[in-house]
Amino acid sequence: MNRSDTPSLLLCTLRAVGGAAFLAPALGAKKFGINDDAEGTYLVRLFAARNVALAGGLLASRGEARQLLYKAGIACDALDIAAGLLGFRAGKERSAVVADMGASIVATLLGVAGLMMDRRARGARSR
Repeated sequence: MNRSDTPSLLLCTLRAVGGAAFLAPALGAKKFGINDDAEGTYLVRLFAARNVALAGGLLASRGEARQLLYKAGIACDALDIAAGLLGFRAGKERSAVVADMGASIVATLLGVAGLMMDRRARGARSR
């Protein structure tokens, strides 16, 4: 492992926690402040599946594919932040919004750091 892999490993660890909600959707529903019913657990599993796919893709990729996965993850996480702000504006409980947006902000920052470090590492290897 080299230094440029650190953000991706941290990001994938964070996404693995989100991905675990696929196996325990009732816990995820409670954490996100949504109903623990069939619809709520379905929504939690959608979120979890996205996290698993993004983490797996990032770990398995190199080069331009990795750059694309970083960008896709950053876009998803930025949209999650926007969704959190819209949810708060619509009346979602503050504690749920803070938890939702906190993870999304950390993931966005890790994605940007990983993208930048990956670009630098690729540039250094091509010299």
